[in-house]
Amino acid sequence: MRLATLTTDPDARYIPRGITPPASTGLWVLMMVITVMFLLFTAAYRIRMTLPDWQTLNEPWQLGISTAMLVMSCITMHLCYRQSTLLPSLRASITLLRMTVLFTLAFIASQLWAWQSLIDSGLGVSSNPASSFFYLLTGMHGLHVLGGLLALGWVVWQAFRGQRNKLNPALRLCTRYWHFLLFVWLFLLGLLRFT
Repeated sequence: MRLATLTTDPDARYIPRGITPPASTGLWVLMMVITVMFLLFTAAYRIRMTLPDWQTLNEPWQLGISTAMLVMSCITMHLCYRQSTLLPSLRASITLLRMTVLFTLAFIASQLWAWQSLIDSGLGVSSNPASSFFYLLTGMHGLHVLGGLLALGWVVWQAFRGQRNKLNPALRLCTRYWHFLLFVWLFLLGLLRFT
């Protein structure tokens, strides 16, 4: 049985088990919208590849590095959330938060490196439909990763301002979003590699 603890934080809120906070519902809705968007892009991709001008694209090897960086950022984000459950202070989680941001920025950098490698080999955005879709899919995913970084930055800023009781619930939402982004990335990677 878990005992409730008293806090002097005026921003603390008790949310009984079984009641979903509005932010959690909003995140689920956002993830559903993003899922539908990527499913529509997938349908367009599959339809477009049946046309005669489609040229198969050899994905750059940097995608392996991107995948490893995103997996590592998910792991550190999850560990950060677990750490904040045990010790709800920013100081206890700051190293893992920094590692998460570092791995996420490395993911974005490796994506840009992959794009540069395609451009250097003469495959720009408009050179062929397959490369256009590659830029579209990876770029849209990258924008969502950057959005996640902005949300994580807001969480850290709120914790620095003294609203530490909100750190764990906010990190739970960020962790859920990070895992979702990893799932979307693995889906996109499979789509690009096996079609």
